[in-house]
Parts: sequence; structure tokens; C-alpha cells
Amino acid sequence: MMTTFWRPVCLAAVGLLSLSGCGLVGQTKIVRGSVPDSITVSSPAFREGASIPVRFACKAAGGQGKTPPLRWSVASTGVGAQALVLDDPDAPSGAYVHWVLFNMDATANDLLEGVVPRHAEQALNTAGETGYSPPCPPKGEQHRYRFTVYALNAKVPLSNGAKLNQVLSEIAQRTVARGRMTVRFGGG
Repeated sequence: MMTTFWRPVCLAAVGLLSLSGCGLVGQTKIVRGSVPDSITVSSPAFREGASIPVRFACKAAGGQGKTPPLRWSVASTGVGAQALVLDDPDAPSGAYVHWVLFNMDATANDLLEGVVPRHAEQALNTAGETGYSPPCPPKGEQHRYRFTVYALNAKVPLSNGAKLNQVLSEIAQRTVARGRMTVRFGGG
């Protein structure tokens, strides 16, 4: 019989290992079948590969911690909901998930600056908090930040504040298409 300490530790380890191969955390390669990168992600506030404006960063970096505006193309068929994951693949301890929005409307194609969609749910992030954790790399370091939009074949059967590994696993199981925009922040 597994002790109460080891059971959650083992479950978390299994969850993170499975997600790293699904393109949600860490690697970009999808192992379970082919998921097309058919969603185009952009922003009216910054472009692919550029530095994200400071207002979207943490207060320690001089920012306001605002959620950035994003736009994306909508997958054409078989979509029941959408999700967004913001992660930092350059974090010292491995990919750091800053934000997970899930169960966004299937027809949504944008996020407004500073606004969380009304009916979307937010998972816990790597820090164990619900909501947007703005980019905040260590002083002098530049990190990449990936905004990945997932088209899902059905809603995730979890609610606001759900555990990160559970939500990412559910997103991985339901993904039919995805798209990504990568930006930078920090340095100098």
C-alpha cells in the first residue's frame, strides 16, 4: 500500500513526464499522434521573436503585470473549447508555466489587454496561484515566453483553480490543433 506522502509525489511525476512529451510543457514534439500547428497566434502589442513590452511584465521589472492582448485563427471543425498556456522554457528548474486559461469559447479569436474572458477557467500556475503570473526573469537574464493556443475537441471537465498537472493532462488529451507565438523579455 502506498503511503499518503508518496502517492501524490508519484502522481505528479507521472503527470509531468507525460506532459513534457505532449508539447504542453518542455518539448515541442507531440508524441501521441500528429497535432497540426494550424493556429496562427499574434498580438497587436508585439511581434513574434520580439521583446514583450514592459507593461506585461512583473512589477520587479518595472511592469504592471497586465495580461497581453492576443489574436489567433480559429480551427475550423471539431472544436468544443480552446485553451491558452503561457510558459517560460528557459526557467532554471525547467519549463515554468505562468498562465493557463481553459474552456474558452470555441469561436473566440482574441484576448483583450488586461481582461480574462468571462467564461474561461484558470488553472493553478507553477507558483501554485490561479491567474496570470507575468514574465519576471532573474536580473540580467533574457528568457523566452511561449503563448500557445490549443483547439480542444471538448471542454476540460475541471473548474477554476484546478491543479496544473490535471489541467495540462486534460488539454493534451483533447487537443486537435495548436499554434504558438514566442517572445522575449529581460536581459541587459
